[in-house]
Amino acid sequence: MDRIFAWDDHHNRAVYRIPGCTHKDGREDSDLSPVWLPAKESELPENVRLEDLRKVSVDE
Repeated sequence: MDRIFAWDDHHNRAVYRIPGCTHKDGREDSDLSPVWLPAKESELPENVRLEDLRKVSVDE
């Protein structure tokens, strides 16, 4: 499954989502209702930096 990474400007952290994934808590990720999860900088694809990520605001 491919991860989509972004920068959560609300919490100042990298996040990712897996489109189409249903998580253990029952939430399903979709373009209309993305499920953003915390990510580590080391998880970013090769040659992608934090500055390259699009910005999103993740509400908890």
